[in-house]
Amino acid sequence: MRKYLEVFRLSFKMQIVWRFDVVMTMVATVARILAGWIVWQVIFEGRDTVGGFTFQAMLSYYLIGAVIRSVNFSEQISGEVSWLIRSGAFSGHMAVPMNPMGFFSAMTAGETAFHLGFSLIAAAVCTAAFGVGITVTGDAARILPAAALVLLGLAFTAVFQYFMGILTFKYLDIQFLLYVQMNIIAFTTGSMVPLSLLPKAVLSALQWLPFTHVLYTPVMLLTGQMEPGEGLTGLMALGIWTLAMLGVSSLAYTRLRQKYDGVGI
Repeated sequence: MRKYLEVFRLSFKMQIVWRFDVVMTMVATVARILAGWIVWQVIFEGRDTVGGFTFQAMLSYYLIGAVIRSVNFSEQISGEVSWLIRSGAFSGHMAVPMNPMGFFSAMTAGETAFHLGFSLIAAAVCTAAFGVGITVTGDAARILPAAALVLLGLAFTAVFQYFMGILTFKYLDIQFLLYVQMNIIAFTTGSMVPLSLLPKAVLSALQWLPFTHVLYTPVMLLTGQMEPGEGLTGLMALGIWTLAMLGVSSLAYTRLRQKYDGVGI
């Protein structure tokens, strides 16, 4: 455990060096909120509610969702793992006494911890600039499962992206696959539009997938638009998916690494 904590610490400290990345993370957070503000201002023109959302509630959804999305750096795991395998440099991770999945997860967690404060600052700036009256519940029965879902969601996406990356052991180029899954995840997490705007049959189907509970469910809980019981159900579903993904990733790594001819440590 100590070695993974050291990876976390070093990753956290490295972010201080890459100041431009910090700035761009804040800019991206502001850009997402600004885009939502512009689009929904047009849609809400002459309307009080859309799909059960008031204008302020919709902006609250986008603002909280933008913060969660901005601190999730798991997407870079698949790209980095894929590149390391293709270049032969992944051999180094196979030689050291550290689980590669744990290494990349700890590294990403360090980035998340560092960028969280700056993303919250960006959200506060947007709140003041756009005059958004943030709708956040004070109900602990909603806040606690929402927080647990956010943390578990970060863990799940890290493991999922690691799995996508190690597919390079078998398939030389997975860039198209990564692009497709990135867009599917963006939709199914509810970061594009709240999933409650979709037909009920579609929403019911998506709730069986883990991605829905990575962003949509915790944001709906935090804005008070979802009952605590639904949050607990989502937490159970995401927990099962995370355990399953851990097993699949470990099995895939154990089997696929045997055919790896990469060199260079």
